[in-house]
Amino acid sequence: MISEHQEVARYRVAEQIRVAELRAQSKQHLDALRADGEAVGPRHELAGVLRRLADRLEPQPRHRRTGLSVVR
Repeated sequence: MISEHQEVARYRVAEQIRVAELRAQSKQHLDALRADGEAVGPRHELAGVLRRLADRLEPQPRHRRTGLSVVR
């Protein structure tokens, strides 16, 4: 029987492996784009960083407003 500590450790290791695999796939994709001559610059890399940060934060879905009020 596995203790709770061991189960948490297994989960963490599995998560680290998943993240490493995703990072490797992303690197392969970027290398393929560079080999094809497509521009992969700072904006593309920044977008990836922001996507990963958003994935970590996992925001709750909420209604997004435009921030503009309609006055008649």
